[in-house]
Amino acid sequence: MQVRCLNTNYNSKDTVKYFAHFIARALLIALSFIVVSISVLAIFVVGDTVYNVNKGNNVVPLFGGYIIITESMVPTIKVNDAVLVKRSESNELNIGDIITFKSIDERYDGLVVTHRIVGSQNISTGDLVYRTKGDNNKLEDMAVVPEENIFGRVILKIPKLGYVKDFLNKPIGFILCIIIPIVMIIVINIKNINISSREEELI
Repeated sequence: MQVRCLNTNYNSKDTVKYFAHFIARALLIALSFIVVSISVLAIFVVGDTVYNVNKGNNVVPLFGGYIIITESMVPTIKVNDAVLVKRSESNELNIGDIITFKSIDERYDGLVVTHRIVGSQNISTGDLVYRTKGDNNKLEDMAVVPEENIFGRVILKIPKLGYVKDFLNKPIGFILCIIIPIVMIIVINIKNINISSREEELI
C-alpha cells in the first residue's frame, strides 16, 4: 500500500486560488441575495396586482424601485442611489415623508420625482393634494401633487446601486460580475475533485 504525504502548507499558487475562489463565491452570494430579494418583492407585487385587478381596484403597485438621477434630494439621497417605495394611503403619509410621484410640475414635464412632503391641503374640489420640495432645492415645487399621482413612500435607500445597474447592463460588466465568477468556481471545483480522486487512488 502506498501512502502519500500531503503538504499542509499553502504555497503562493494555493493562496491565489483560495482568494479567487472566495471572491467569486462572495460575488455570487451577493448577486443571489439581490436576485432572491427582488424575486420575493416581485411575488408580493404580482399577488397584490392580481388581487386588486380581480377586485376592480385601480391602484399603483405595492412596491416600486427607482434610481435617482438628479441632485434635488442631496445630501439625503444622492445621484445614482436607488430607492424602494411602498404604496401608502393618505392617512399613512405625513409631513417629512419622502415620496415618489408623477409630477405635474412644468419643470419636470410629467417625470417621476422623489421629493419630501412639506405640506398638504384640500383644494376646492375637496381632493387632498401635497406640497413637496427637494432637500437640495431652495423653493417648494411649483405644482402640488394629487393623491392619485403618488407611487409610494420611500422605505429604503440603497446607495450607488445605479452605478451597479449601469455596469451590469454593459457586456463587460455582465461578463466580469457573473460569467467569470461562475466559470472560476466551476474550474476550481473540478480541479479539487480531480486532486481528491488522484489522492484516493494512491492510498
